[in-house]
Amino acid sequence: MIYLDNAATTPVRTEALQAAWPFLTNEFGNPSSTHELGGRASTALDSAR
Repeated sequence: MIYLDNAATTPVRTEALQAAWPFLTNEFGNPSSTHELGGRASTALDSAR
């Protein structure tokens, strides 16, 4: 199927979903927080940039 309605939403690339999945399911840290989960989220965010 060819998806042509990108004005409504955009499909997520598989690579992006795989990279984000751990943080959507297990790693709930706020990257601005100083605790361990926040530190891991901050490191992942910096690495993604």
